[in-house]
Amino acid sequence: MMRRPHVYVITLCAMLALAGCGGPAPAPGGDTAPPETSVAGNSTVPADEGTPVDGDWVINLLPVEPQHLNPLLEGADAYTQRIGLDIFESLLDVDKDTFELKPMLAESYEISEDHLTYTFHMRKDAKFSDGVPVTAHDVKFTYDAIMNPSNETEERRSYIQDVTRAEVLDDYTIRFTCTKPYYLHLGALGNSMYAMCVLPKHIYEKNDFNTSPSNRHPVGSGPYAFESWETNQQIVLRRNDNYWNPAEKGHVDKIVYKIISDDNAAFQVLERQELDAVPLMPEQWVTRASTPQFEAKFDKLKYWGSTGYSYSFTYIGWNMRKPQLSDKRARQALTMLLNRDEVVETLFYGLAQVVTGATDPKTPESNPSIEPWPFDPERAKALLDEAGWTDHNSDGVRDKDGVEFTFELLYTPGLPVIDQMATFYQEELKRAGIRMNIRRIEWAAFLDSVQKRNFDAVVLSWAVPPNEDLYQIFHSTQTEKGSNYPGLVNAEVDKLLEDIRVEFDRDKRIPMFHRIDAILHEEQPYTFLYTRQALVAVDKRFRGVKVYNLGLDLSEWWVPKDQQRYSGQ
Repeated sequence: MMRRPHVYVITLCAMLALAGCGGPAPAPGGDTAPPETSVAGNSTVPADEGTPVDGDWVINLLPVEPQHLNPLLEGADAYTQRIGLDIFESLLDVDKDTFELKPMLAESYEISEDHLTYTFHMRKDAKFSDGVPVTAHDVKFTYDAIMNPSNETEERRSYIQDVTRAEVLDDYTIRFTCTKPYYLHLGALGNSMYAMCVLPKHIYEKNDFNTSPSNRHPVGSGPYAFESWETNQQIVLRRNDNYWNPAEKGHVDKIVYKIISDDNAAFQVLERQELDAVPLMPEQWVTRASTPQFEAKFDKLKYWGSTGYSYSFTYIGWNMRKPQLSDKRARQALTMLLNRDEVVETLFYGLAQVVTGATDPKTPESNPSIEPWPFDPERAKALLDEAGWTDHNSDGVRDKDGVEFTFELLYTPGLPVIDQMATFYQEELKRAGIRMNIRRIEWAAFLDSVQKRNFDAVVLSWAVPPNEDLYQIFHSTQTEKGSNYPGLVNAEVDKLLEDIRVEFDRDKRIPMFHRIDAILHEEQPYTFLYTRQALVAVDKRFRGVKVYNLGLDLSEWWVPKDQQRYSGQ
């Protein structure tokens, strides 16, 4: 995988480049429908745009400050991954449209017939930004770091847990040996969206991996190098002029990520043209971004999916360890007390759709027979009564065994749509005899609470690469460490997830995914909310702006000399 937790949806991240460390690795037979695209202005790169030139900066929005910039560690959210795409690289890259794996740091590879041995032959001209060559020793160091149980790398480890040996055959050849086959092993070993990008051994071996200073001052082999991090202000990358691959070298001199946590404040900065590329809220897209003045300055792009991922969805995760949330009937009732259709139509202006599961509804893995739980307060109340949650003391709040049905909904601030949804939901729950308290905390503290399972309910999103398996987020081994935050323990789900991993025939995996969808629908560890379209505004001075199946590729962007805004700075 690399699914990343983040608040709201992936399109809130500054999701603007695929250059660097990879993207999702497809399984055999993978396919994803092309994104819907709506483009204003010259974003479709007409043939007369001219020859790309270097120079200028691109100023991106970063809605939260990352905990660190080490993509392998826990807490490496979507924002860490986004920035890491430009700094770090993988053995294999992914085609932006077809999702096919292709060479990056590895020129070629071989897979044994039993799918238990993977041998990568690395190119000899790749270097890290400090000039040190990239070798097989760096790959082995990265593998060892992920597998070290002392390191906070559980999410990555879940993808290569059956890889038991990494052998350096020579400076530019490495072989991995597995105890069992896994249909995503090539992607997990070869590409960073699942498990591995390549870190420089000579940098990261100097300190404890979890607390290394390099986690805030990273060094990689990608087309951009880390320059600075001003806390609560911005993170700056500069073009790596020593980058080994001239064909993939970016054109802009710097990529600046301005940290602005409030959507409305970010839009105001965008209107002043102090930001160049910003994901928009539906209300902004429909109203403020549709004026002639705005469209004269910015191109607007609309598409399903997001950079580095083919699908993302937002959900409320229920901590099933809590007595109020341990009964599936209570969780089903909670879902039926939220009018998701109204959320989509009213708050998202129809630019989203309700989802029923974790698999992309555009793919065969999604179970077409499942209908969303309806908005049905009366049925919800009956389920709560059936589960024993009634108002025994007539104080207006349901209770059971001396425990009130009260819980806290946790999310991060600066998200007006989530604020509105939470307020509507709070009132509906109150009418049903449930008290929901709303708490907003900043991103780092939010992630810490989620990782420590110190929550009742959280609003989160997952960004899903093509042809994903769901082991990381639903297998019972991931309940304490890993991404099974609700604490779902279901023997049938475990068996299906394990069987999916060793099945290389997609047609045989599909019914297993369908069964998982059905179980999740019944158990409701999540209230699945919606998937929404990416809505992005890009300053019109940029050329080479295309929408691919994996989103936008910043390495292709450039600005004509006479329109460059930051030249010489």
